[in-house]
Amino acid sequence: MGASFGDHAQGQDLRGQDLREQIDELRMFQQIDQELGATLDLTRVLTLTMDWALRRTGAAAGMYCTLTTDGSGLIPEVTLGYPPEALPFSTEHPLPLSKGVAGQAAQTKTIQVVISDAEAVEQRPLLPGGRAEIALPLELRGSLLGILMLHSTTTDSFTPTNVAFLERLAGRAAIALDHARLYREAERQADEMAALFAASRLITASLERDAALANAAQSIATVLRVSSSLILDFRPLVNQLVITAAYRLPTARATDSLPPIGEIIELENIPEYQVVVKNQRPLALTITDGRLSAGLKAFMILRRYKAILLAPLIVVSGAQTINADVIGVIVAGEGRTERVFTPDELQIGEALSSLIASSLRQVKLYADVRELEGIKTQMIKMASHDLRNPLGNVMGYFDLLTRLTRPRLSADEVTFVGYIDRSLQQMKALLEDLLELERIESERGVSWVNVDLAALLDDIILEQSSSALLKKHTLTVKKEPGAFNAFGSKRQIRQAIANLISNAIKYTPDTGVITVRMYAQNKRLIVEVQDNGYGISKERQARLFQSFYRAHEPGTEHITGTGLGLSLVKSVIEQHGGEVGVTSEAGVGSTFTLWLPLAAALRAKSG
Repeated sequence: MGASFGDHAQGQDLRGQDLREQIDELRMFQQIDQELGATLDLTRVLTLTMDWALRRTGAAAGMYCTLTTDGSGLIPEVTLGYPPEALPFSTEHPLPLSKGVAGQAAQTKTIQVVISDAEAVEQRPLLPGGRAEIALPLELRGSLLGILMLHSTTTDSFTPTNVAFLERLAGRAAIALDHARLYREAERQADEMAALFAASRLITASLERDAALANAAQSIATVLRVSSSLILDFRPLVNQLVITAAYRLPTARATDSLPPIGEIIELENIPEYQVVVKNQRPLALTITDGRLSAGLKAFMILRRYKAILLAPLIVVSGAQTINADVIGVIVAGEGRTERVFTPDELQIGEALSSLIASSLRQVKLYADVRELEGIKTQMIKMASHDLRNPLGNVMGYFDLLTRLTRPRLSADEVTFVGYIDRSLQQMKALLEDLLELERIESERGVSWVNVDLAALLDDIILEQSSSALLKKHTLTVKKEPGAFNAFGSKRQIRQAIANLISNAIKYTPDTGVITVRMYAQNKRLIVEVQDNGYGISKERQARLFQSFYRAHEPGTEHITGTGLGLSLVKSVIEQHGGEVGVTSEAGVGSTFTLWLPLAAALRAKSG
């Protein structure tokens, strides 16, 4: 009976001890869950997991490894307790899955435990004096996240109890790692978006081709984090690429050898470039890739690249059908490591190439427009020198002839002479308006001063009064008291306001009423010119400020003009930071309104 009672008591003690151990383990896992759940930092999660594993098992060292991109090897992410010189593998030299218990665990997705005797220690050099090791696969939803490895200098660290603990720890760590991975992925994507946004601002910062190319090359190297970058123009007629920009990161410490600007690459010598141009898709290769052509390998060796990413520069054109044309190729070169570009990085390369192609297209359009502007300027200058002088001679001699012959002309001949005179006057007015438009464009910001608009309006009204008097118009001026100053060209502003008033006189029948108002509102000086003349129909108002457009309304057929007056007004006012507009009704009249920023408001803004 005594022995039976003793056995019973001993059994109760064992069950009590097991219960206490279970309670301690539950408390431990509660603390583990709290610590793992309190962070989304991947390295912190791994370090906490490693710390708990080492404390519980008494192991001397541990590491967490992830699979390489191609799944052929393992790369250490976090290590604890190993001598630096003891780890024979790294990111550049991953551990092949065909070697070691870690590779077996990754391939089989099962826990691998090895207990070493003294003779086998030499075969496992990761930890001097190591006697035992374990490799645990961390999985989530059937996917392998990584391998947790522990090494011990004793043979009793990885007991069945400790292995069961590590298995439960691995399950919890896998969930925490997945959360941290998703968070890191979101952060990475946010960083990539921010980098692309910054790159887009840099790429589009200039419309000068050299500056745009330099900015684009810098953006490629910065966003893709490569040691250097190239931009090449594509010449389809001769099947060549020409290097137009090259950039190397100042902090890269790489040995990349940048090619000279203008160097020509024959596409037939490097098939990979032809593939990128033809397929219009990016391509990434390393120096040891067996697919490398002899031409590209020679190019990479010459430029000291260990990895390369090629992406086409594509522009889309065509209104009804979409046509994609390759205008060049970008090259992201890496001279520091034999880097494998990920699918995400290929997509970033595509996005960058799209931004650069769009920017270069805008640069070309800007250059084309600037060239056309230059041609227009030259034509206007030609009009000034080659047309105005001969026209002046014609008008002078025509006036002399008419004076000498007028007494002998018949009534019909006098009428014909009048037609010629009006045509000559119209040609002169057209030339003067064209030349004035050119002056406005060439005098942007030149010799601008503070202009007293109230005094300027008084001068204009005095000048226009005789024209209004001839047509028996009532010309009224309503001004707010005080002096209102604008900053700009006094001559140009005078001509713009005078054009509106003269137009009102011209397009208002005899005995009409014209009212000019000037007042300040919201830091703007406003000038209104209202008449009760012929007015303008709604459908013609949209084109009213276009060059050479004249709104022919019933009753205005006899009124001459060049169609440049209102275009000139619009150009002047907009160049001075203001706007001009019209409200009108055919047969009722028109009100033209312009505003200019007050000089005081401009000073306050700049200050």
